[in-house]
Amino acid sequence: MSTKIKKWLAVLAVVCLLLTISPWLLLTFILIRPLSYIPATNLESIELRSWPEHDSIYAKTTFPFMVELDAPPGKLLYFGCQHTADASDPQLVELERLWRDFRPTVALCEGRERMYRFASRPNEGPYSESRLVRTLAYRTGVKLYTLEPEYRDEVAGLLRRHDAKDVATYFALRVYTSEAKGYQGDKNSLASSLLKKRTDIEGLRNTFETLASFDEHWKSAFSDTLDWRELPNTESHPKLLEIGNTSRQVRGEHMIATLVELTRKGERVFAVVGASHVIRQEPSLRTLLTGNPN
Repeated sequence: MSTKIKKWLAVLAVVCLLLTISPWLLLTFILIRPLSYIPATNLESIELRSWPEHDSIYAKTTFPFMVELDAPPGKLLYFGCQHTADASDPQLVELERLWRDFRPTVALCEGRERMYRFASRPNEGPYSESRLVRTLAYRTGVKLYTLEPEYRDEVAGLLRRHDAKDVATYFALRVYTSEAKGYQGDKNSLASSLLKKRTDIEGLRNTFETLASFDEHWKSAFSDTLDWRELPNTESHPKLLEIGNTSRQVRGEHMIATLVELTRKGERVFAVVGASHVIRQEPSLRTLLTGNPN
């Protein structure tokens, strides 16, 4: 084999290698998710403010709703935003100011969707508080975690209080009601795909073999008159709303455990979520970090 051919084969091998690993490089270093944080200890008796108490506070609040706690050597700033998709929202300006003043060592956000590692902060257009705190963390090298529990842990939490088929129905429809909006393809195929994906987890596997069996359970356990395909969201059905509230309880317990553990480790914790989470979690956070719920 000639030297020239060997060189071309070497180049071809390098190209093939780059094509093989480029998706991995893209998803690992460019389009990235916030890391999950798993608290090492379980906190006992975590309670959230009741919904009536929450509603009373929410109605009187000028957003953002914030809780700032000193727990030497750590400190927590919990930023409760009225969810926004507007880059010019004054709440985001306040978030940036607090970030500069607080000088966090750890940041936390809601959600776990992928985001461009080197994204800039736009002055106008669609932009959320979660994307902003992630942009700030990536830009400054601050450790970033999601406040969401692992899916398996959320599922396990719901299964302690609800029937497996009901839980599977909730998780499938939580995604379906969002993705079906404006979907131009076969919605039954979409539903089947999501059902398979959302139940491929311990505790939910084999709950539904087919979409037809899902239909049957919906009619017997949820409604024999309302088609689940017509649901605007999972908040619009009383039983799904009940399961959703349990999900919020499980998520809230995980958020509190995460924030308390990181703060007790001496971190300067800057967390950004929807205001309702902060309002409901405030008494427990105050009690656990300062010994005083007020």
